[in-house]
Amino acid sequence: MFKSSSIIKTNVAALLVAFSALSFAGDSYIAASVGFVDAYEKVTGDAIEPVTVETKLTALNARLGKHYGEYFAAEVRLGVGLGDDVIQIDGVDTIANLEIRDMYGIYARAGARIAERFYPYALIGYSHANLEGSIDQFTAEGDFGGVSYGIGLDVQIKRDLSANLEYISYFDSLGLELSGFSLGLSRAF
Repeated sequence: MFKSSSIIKTNVAALLVAFSALSFAGDSYIAASVGFVDAYEKVTGDAIEPVTVETKLTALNARLGKHYGEYFAAEVRLGVGLGDDVIQIDGVDTIANLEIRDMYGIYARAGARIAERFYPYALIGYSHANLEGSIDQFTAEGDFGGVSYGIGLDVQIKRDLSANLEYISYFDSLGLELSGFSLGLSRAF
């Protein structure tokens, strides 16, 4: 029997193959970035006072995109976590850790070139992440996803090479919010 994460990965791989076939028509780009992601949840209940649970995660992301005209682009992204980070409750470190096992998303971008080298944009789409929490030898995984939105800036370095700065709110799913900045490079082909 297939695990749901295996089915999701198979669907993402099929989507990437289909999208990459379209991308070779020109105006395409491939990119890599490092993401600095904040995970935040406010836990409330009848028997407890509200507490804030948060951690800072890092991820390595790859993007494949295609421009459709001067103002619009579509892209798919895949990412993996770069280790685990300590979970804090109300700002105090705990013995629990959280990591991004993998993440993916599909997005539409709209922007306009200002000056010769700057391309600010807004994006909207869907993101999904598989997170793993651990305390000592006990681990638990969970899948989260939802609507994503953000803003970014591409800065052209050379004709086919750009630097990228972006802020994205990945999702707010079941009270868990994932958002953060990323820095990267993209190459047009």
